[in-house]
Amino acid sequence: MKILFVTDLYPLFEGEDGIPLTLEDFTLGFFNAGHNVQVFRPNFILNTMIRKRKTHKNGLYQNSKNPDIKIFNRNFLFPFRKNSVISAYRKYFKDEKFDIILSHMPSGIMCAEILSKELNVPYLAAVHSSDITVLEDIKYFAFKKRMISAYKNSSCVLARSFWLKDKIRKLIPDLNKPVEIVYSGIPLKQIEENEKVLNEKLEAGKKFNPKKAKILTVSSLIKRKNIKTLILAYKKLKKKYPNISLEIIGDGPLKEKLENLNIKKKLDVKMPGKMDRKKAMEKMVEADIFILPSLKETFGMVYMEAMASGMAVCCTKNSGIDGIINDSENGFLLKPNRKGVINVLNKILGLKPKEYTQISQNAITTSKMFSYENSIQNYLDKIELFKI
Repeated sequence: MKILFVTDLYPLFEGEDGIPLTLEDFTLGFFNAGHNVQVFRPNFILNTMIRKRKTHKNGLYQNSKNPDIKIFNRNFLFPFRKNSVISAYRKYFKDEKFDIILSHMPSGIMCAEILSKELNVPYLAAVHSSDITVLEDIKYFAFKKRMISAYKNSSCVLARSFWLKDKIRKLIPDLNKPVEIVYSGIPLKQIEENEKVLNEKLEAGKKFNPKKAKILTVSSLIKRKNIKTLILAYKKLKKKYPNISLEIIGDGPLKEKLENLNIKKKLDVKMPGKMDRKKAMEKMVEADIFILPSLKETFGMVYMEAMASGMAVCCTKNSGIDGIINDSENGFLLKPNRKGVINVLNKILGLKPKEYTQISQNAITTSKMFSYENSIQNYLDKIELFKI
């Protein structure tokens, strides 16, 4: 199968700032499953400037992990007019034929609708939290009609999480297309390695000690991630549990302000900055609790990485992996305010070692069900079913 992947949320090179690896992981999985995958990255320059990302040259790039996956970057001064989108496509792809178009992010699905009509190729439109922002925020009213049209004309809508599936149905009540889940996951090998380490700890008698619990978060330090609330909640918890610790891995525009808050409140929060994926995963296996009280999260691969590490994972209700997490069974759901964060952490710190271990084991079992391998097959199954 020949797949055209259309999105602006795709790295042109390894380590590109502000671009998560989730969508790249999908294309690598499709390729490894025997499919031909090419990427069209329609980049709206104004949006790039607002997000403080760097604008890169138009043209052909190669995926850093698989050079057979070509990325065609095209910068648009104006938001995706029909003639400019088709012209850019023809320049890069000539008369190449595709079986399906997969589109992610607002720019991707608006371009996919245009290309689908021009090429007579079906497309699937994925829902991220950015799409919800476009549909709800008055600032984007000029795009709302186009977004709704793009969803309605797709063969299928692909929600990146369970809460997004419910949300898109509420926002577009007359949507007459199926809405399916395409989740992300961690490689099964990594999950099994983490499980082995945790079992060795248990065999060595290293049980959960709430009085010395290690709390961890891994996040870009932006307002939406709500890290300030976590720090303030931690300050209050320290009075009751003076020997607990908090480490915040990540970088971003709020790093200096958060560091100053840590100093002002005379806390011991560790903030080592940005860390590569492998080192962050090692930190997860060592920690006890993962918490990220984001105000809005599409899916949040970091939650799945934390579950795969056997941590007690805390996620905002009606966001992120709510729907994969069942509260107090394989993780915890919270309200993203100081009281909500304090309540959920108190709940975990009140667990007996056996109760904590059961939740840890349930988290690992869940992460196996939603492994990377299963996520790729799940996505491919949706393509086969709806490429009509």
